[in-house]
Formats: sequence, C-alpha cells, structure tokens
Amino acid sequence: MKNEYILRYDRAADKWGDALPLGNGRLGAMAYGHTNIERLQLNEDSLWYGDFIDRNNPKLKEALPEIRRLVFSKQIPQAEDLIQRYMIGAPSSMRHYEMMGELDIAVNELSPFNMGWVPNSYGAEEYKNELDLMRGVQTVRWTKNGVHYTREVFISHPDHVLCVRVRSDKPGAITLNAQFDRCVIHDSFREDDRRPGKFVRGGDWGGMFLDENHTRDAATLVGRGNAGGTGFAMAVCMQSDGSIDDPYTQLYTSGATCVCLYLGAATKNREQDPVAAALSAAKAAEQKGFDELLRAHIADFEPLMRRCELYLGADDQRPTDLHIEEAREKGSDPYLAALYFMFGRYLMVAGGRADSTALNLQGIWCKDFVPAWDSKFTTNINVQMNYWPAEVCNLSELHESLFDLIRRVCERGKETARVMYGMRGSVCHHNTDYYGDCAPQDTYMASTSWPTGGAWMALHLWDHYQFTLDLDFLREWRPIMREFALFFLDFLTPDENGHLVTCPSVSPENRYILPDGYDSPICAGPAMDNQILRELFGACIESDRLLGINDPLTPEFAAAMEKLPTDQIGSKGQLLEWQEEYPEMMPGMGHISHLFGVYPGVQINWRDTPELLKAAGKSLDLRIENGAGRGGWPLAWYICQYARQLDTEKTGASIEKMVVSSKTRNFFNGLRIFQIDGNLGATAGIAEALLQSHTGIVHLLPALPKAWRTGEVTGLVARGRLCVDMKWNDGKLSTAKFTAGADETIEVRTDCPVRVCCGGAEVAAEPTAYGVKFPVVRGQVYELIAL
Repeated sequence: MKNEYILRYDRAADKWGDALPLGNGRLGAMAYGHTNIERLQLNEDSLWYGDFIDRNNPKLKEALPEIRRLVFSKQIPQAEDLIQRYMIGAPSSMRHYEMMGELDIAVNELSPFNMGWVPNSYGAEEYKNELDLMRGVQTVRWTKNGVHYTREVFISHPDHVLCVRVRSDKPGAITLNAQFDRCVIHDSFREDDRRPGKFVRGGDWGGMFLDENHTRDAATLVGRGNAGGTGFAMAVCMQSDGSIDDPYTQLYTSGATCVCLYLGAATKNREQDPVAAALSAAKAAEQKGFDELLRAHIADFEPLMRRCELYLGADDQRPTDLHIEEAREKGSDPYLAALYFMFGRYLMVAGGRADSTALNLQGIWCKDFVPAWDSKFTTNINVQMNYWPAEVCNLSELHESLFDLIRRVCERGKETARVMYGMRGSVCHHNTDYYGDCAPQDTYMASTSWPTGGAWMALHLWDHYQFTLDLDFLREWRPIMREFALFFLDFLTPDENGHLVTCPSVSPENRYILPDGYDSPICAGPAMDNQILRELFGACIESDRLLGINDPLTPEFAAAMEKLPTDQIGSKGQLLEWQEEYPEMMPGMGHISHLFGVYPGVQINWRDTPELLKAAGKSLDLRIENGAGRGGWPLAWYICQYARQLDTEKTGASIEKMVVSSKTRNFFNGLRIFQIDGNLGATAGIAEALLQSHTGIVHLLPALPKAWRTGEVTGLVARGRLCVDMKWNDGKLSTAKFTAGADETIEVRTDCPVRVCCGGAEVAAEPTAYGVKFPVVRGQVYELIAL
C-alpha cells in the first residue's frame, strides 16, 4: 500500500486543542494555521519546573506495622488517619512539566503589536490547512489581495530544529515579523466590533515570562528563561530574499518572496549552556537550508510511519472536522477509524523517540505553566497506556524512552524503599517525574498509597522481550525487573487466610463501602496488585530460565507467587476488585484496575481461563451500565478489553465512539482536558482487534468490527518477532503474510481453513484445535491463503 493519511481543514484553529501537533520527540509545537498572525506554541520535553527534590518520608517505616494492623482489623478510618500523616511525601507533590513559549509569525501585518499579536486569518481566501501524517509536515495555503501564499512547518529529528518556510507567488509580496512570547495562553479572542479586521483577547493575559527576548543580530532572535531553576533557551535564525532590518525586539523582513525560520531549543536538564545549544542547532540548520532539512526529515519520519498502515477505504478529501461531525450524526465510518489509528502512530513518532523523554500525560504538547495533574508520568494506567501500541504497531525502538525513565525510577525507587519502608528493592507509587521521583504523590487517599506503579512499569521490559526475543536486551534489563520484584518479597505480608498481600494499598482509584456505610479505597491485596505481581514474578522466573541464571531469589519469587490471592468471581458473575465483595462507591468509574489481567496483562484469556474472562466481561458491562466509557482513556482501555473478549460488536461500537468522542477537531483525546493516553490506548485497541498473540497463538482478526467489511493492514507485529500483513473481504480473512524474525514454530488461529506457502511452495502445516501450526525460518515470508 502507498496510502496518504492527511488531516485537512478549511479554516484555522482558534483553540489550542484544535491546533495541529508537530514534533521530533524533544521539541513540540502546536500550529494553529493562521495566515496573518500565526502562533506556534512550543514545548521542550525536558523543561520541568525545578530540580529533583527528595520527598521521601522516613517516618513511614515506624508507622507501617500499626497501619497494617488497623487495615487487617477493619479499622479503616484509623488506618487512613495514619496514612495521611505518615505515607505522604514531603512536600506532597513532585515536579511538573510546563510550556516553553511560542513563536508568533506575522505576515503582511503592518502593526502586529496593535493587534496584540492575536492569531487571526482575516481576509484570507482559498484557505487550506493540511497535516501530512506520513511525512510530518504541515502545509497552509491561502490567497489574499490576489497573492497566493504557502507556509510549510515541520520539526526535524535529525537536525533538532523547527523549520518554517513562507512563500508567495508574487515577487516581494512578503513582509514578516517574528517574535517569541511566553504568556498564559487564553484561546478566547474575537474580532473587535469597533475595528473590523482587528482582534482582541478575552480574559486576562499573563505577563511575559522570559528573562531575555531580543535579537543577537538582524537575523537571529534569542529567548531565554527560567522555570524554578531549570534554565531554557529558544533561538531562531531567519533567511530571507528580501531586505532585513534589526528592531532588536523581533525579526523583521520586507519585500521578500521566500522567508525561512529555523528554531532550536534546549534546557539545562540536557545542556550546560542552553543558549549556546539552541543557537548552534538553529545556525547549523540555516547553513543546510530548508530543502535539505526537509529531505532529511522525510527520510527519517516517513519510514517509521510506513512500517504499519491500516486501509479501510479511500480518502474523500473532505475537511477532517466536517468528516468527524458527520460520523457523530450518522455512525460508523471505517475510513475515520483508519485515520485515527494512523494519527495515534503519528503521535508516537512525533512525540517520542529513543533519545527523548518518555511521553507524559500530554505527550510533549502542553500550553500551561501548571497543567492538569502536572502533566507528569502517572503510573497507575496513563504512562503505561502511552506505550501499549509501541510493539504491536511496529514502533519498538520508541519504547526505549520509557525504558530510560524506568531506569531512573528504579534508582530513585531504591532510596524510597530503603528510607520509607526499610526494605530492599525498588518501589514507585502512582506518579513519577522527569527525575524519577518515587515518593507518594498528592494527598488523595484513592491513589497516593498505591505501591505497585514501578512493578507495572517493569512489565514493559518483559513485553519488549516477548515481541523481540532479544536476549541481550533481557540480560541488560532483567536486573531492573528483579529490583521491583525484590521490594515485594519484603513488602508482601500474610493475611488471615495465609495469603501474601500488599498492605496498605488501593485499587486505583475506586472506593468500596463498608457495612457501617463508611467508604474507603484503603485495602489489602486488591486484584490488580495480585495480577501485576503474578506477571512480574513470572517474568523474573522465566527470564532466569532463558538466560541460564541461577539467581537465589528465583525460588523466593516462585514461592511468593504461589501465595498471592487468586482471582475470585462475585455474586453478579463479575470479577471481584477486592478480596471481599463490597458495594462500590463509584460503580461507573473509569478505572477497571481489577481487569489488568485481561489487558494489558495476559493471565486471563480465552484459552487458559475462560471463566475468569467471562467474569471480567461482566465487570466491564457493570461499569458501562453505571455510566462509564463515555470517552477518554477509560474508553480506550475498554476497546482493548472488548478485543480480548473477542467481542466484535462491542469492540467496533467502542472504536466508533472513541473516534468521535473528543471535543477537539484533530482527534486529540480531550473531553475537558487533553491527555494523549486515550489516543494511544485506542490505537493499541484497534491493533488488538486485528491481531493478538498474548496466548502464544497468533490470532488473526480476532475482534474485527463488523463495519470493516473490507480492508488491509500491513506491518503489525506479533510476539516472537513476527511481522504480519493481512487482507480481508466481506469480514473474512483473504490472505495473510508473515515475515519471520526468528526460527520457531508458530500456531495460527483463523476464522477459516488456510493453505500455507513459502516461496511458492506449500508448507506442511499441522492442524490444531484452533487452526494450524508450522515452522518458520528467520527472514522467510510465509503466505496464508484462505480456502
């Protein structure tokens, strides 16, 4: 396939959430697409407020035995009282991510300051704004006063710069001003009733938060600032074929036909001298020129995007926002689902690379100084969901930024385990930041005391191995999995039934109601903890076997795993969230923590535990019946769950709802606040509907939505280094191609009998209860043809 996936609009964005995201993993921009005054809101992934702070509370280990006694004796209010005193970090919150600033570009605005530099496109005609997802380039075209203009914007990973080119078809038609700004962004601006074509801001506009903002020479502008001690800098160099003046406050050129801007940015978290680093990147780009930078950018970006494509129908080239609105009214639109899937992969490529910071709650795109939930790494679902598509959607190396975060977390977590608990190993609670802070976050009882965030993160290391079969990777990262598992050898404690349980803990972020009416999240041994630890202990044990390591801790992991409480089924046929069946305080909440074992875990599945899988499905239905699943990351998780349930109808309906549920026009996962996790979780869910391999069987089209009657997907990846292409017609598999990455025997489940060929010759395939089994050789391509 050589398909194009483009977001198209016939008007510019007036709200941040409707702008178009660009990025190279480190540098991000939200491009509004305006013509007269354009705003490029900027982020740098290492710009976090302040340095690391040690928030570990050394008094917890003294109070822990009494907290546990109170929890086990059902004196929950008294336990909560001790938890809110002793199990809180000091201070209670870690560092936060924040915006860097914005580059404002005025074209043929004689007095942009009189306009307040408000983004606008007054008087523009024949307007088109496109984001090419495959190449990572935004192109805006418009006509004004008979002159045709084009602006192209991209952010290069090879050259670490944001690049802008403005051209006109009439010689000398461009006058351009460019300046840095760093203010509180209010999206409410309107045309002034008294001055047509002039725009005013709504609400208060914050002050300038830059320590330096002026030219270094006529073609170089520098902005420098400080975020709580984290110094940062932005630098932009200008090329123009017109005349250039130096007003000191901004860049200015007139009488131009082509103007190019090259922007570099850096922080002291990576560079000793951020100004010098930003200038160096911008000036090096200037020397190369726009065309060479664009060629290198596309050569880097497009191959990542082309690795995996989903085709569900032709692009009719309508504006994307109108297409989404029509789908809201009329229902299913397979093409939009495919575009949404490709947009999710685009966000991973633009938002995170192997040399960048892990994707936070907003990826890298954030307009606030103090964003919602601090735009940190929330470890009780969100940061993990960000990376669910990495392996199956053929972006395995982009997983590495999360691994780097896990390494930092592991080191900080050893200190948290020692100081707060007096225990071995490493622990991380429900949040971390750029610096790997592992102390409890916030003072919210339903999340703060949860100790299992690091253990869940560590499972991504095992997932990567299962997909890649890279023993060198496993050898390098097994010690980190071991540290997180080791903590729980010390932390697990016996309950009255002889089980080893986490205590205190919570089932994020739900609450149950005690017989006396008191509601609380505090508990011992919630289902989620048991499921995570079962998989982590199992991964450590299997890693030792694969690597031939005789670790003395391995038998202890096995013994602890055997004593974990097993999953239980309740009176409604549902999977129990706690060790006892309690009424839920929030039966319609988004979190489905107790269904971890279905997805992203693997222990509850159609092959090995069908009764538990059925109970998990009932739990999910109960959530939906009580109002959950309207959109956002919870709905994304539900898509993945329904796919693992092999429920084609509910999987399809949930994908349809997800595609149109956002309040933005660019597919951003946002009902009230943008969070990237929903986009990426839904992308993983779409992949899960097409390919599953968590049972050890490669399952083709396991939950294909009924509306996707005909389609094609290339480049999905199954565990065992198996790259899979598929075509289907009338809802049934037509052909599949496997490219083997290892010598192994694979079992394949299909919805119909198949013939297996390799190099034109038929391969002897052994029938099984679910399909066929046959050996594959690394590098060979195998074709399955439906009979």
